Amino acid sequence: MYVVIAGGGVGGAHVGQMLANRKDDVVIIEQDRARCEKLYAETGIITINGGATDILTLKEAGIAKADVAIGTLYHDSDNLAFSLIAHSLGVPKIMAKMRHPDYAEAYRFAGVTTICNMIELFQNKIIMELENPNIQIITQLKDDTLLIMAKYPGRGPADGISIVDLAKTSAFSHNCVFAGILNEKTGKIVMPRGQDRVLPGDKLFLVVNRQQIPGISHYLRK
Repeated sequence: MYVVIAGGGVGGAHVGQMLANRKDDVVIIEQDRARCEKLYAETGIITINGGATDILTLKEAGIAKADVAIGTLYHDSDNLAFSLIAHSLGVPKIMAKMRHPDYAEAYRFAGVTTICNMIELFQNKIIMELENPNIQIITQLKDDTLLIMAKYPGRGPADGISIVDLAKTSAFSHNCVFAGILNEKTGKIVMPRGQDRVLPGDKLFLVVNRQQIPGISHYLRK
C-alpha cells in the first residue's frame, strides 16, 4: 500500500514506523523541519517538510496515488482540511484522529472512512478497566465491538480448560471470538482451535461486544 500520513508527531511517527515495518510505502508530511529530518534519520521513512493542508505539498507527497491517507494532526480543523483534500483527489480510504466529537459529522462529510475518537476511547478505557480490572481493552474495532485481553484465573485445574469447553459457558457463548492465547510461561501467542487449552494465568485475546464484558469479568473473578 501507498500511505500518506499528515503529521510527524508521536502518533504519526509510530503509525508510519509500523506500516514501514509491514513493507508499505509511507510518506509523512511534517511542518517542523527539524522533526522531519529526525524522522528520516531514525526511520528511513520519506518525509516532506510542509503543511499537510496545502494541496501542493500533498501533491508532492503523491496523495493522488495513495491507497490510504491518515490524519494525525493535533487540531481537528487541520485533520478535516487534510481529509477533505485527500477525498477530493480520490483517496479511497481516509483515516483521521478526532479530538472533539462535534466534528464527527464533518469528518464523515469530508469522506473519512475511519474516525478514531480519542476522547471516547480514553474515557471508555478508563471506566472499563476501573470496573473490570481483570480485563484490558486493546482497541475499539467498530461501534461497540472491542478487542480485549482477559487474564484467565490462576486457580483451577493445572491443565486448564479447552477453548471448546470455555465457549460453552454463558460468559463466552454468544458473539465472542477467541483471537489468541498468550501463554504465561513461554510468552508465545497461539491462534486457538477448539482443543487448545487455556492454562491458569494465561491471557485471552477476545473480540466481544461491550455489553458482554461484565459477564466475562464476573466469570473470571469466580
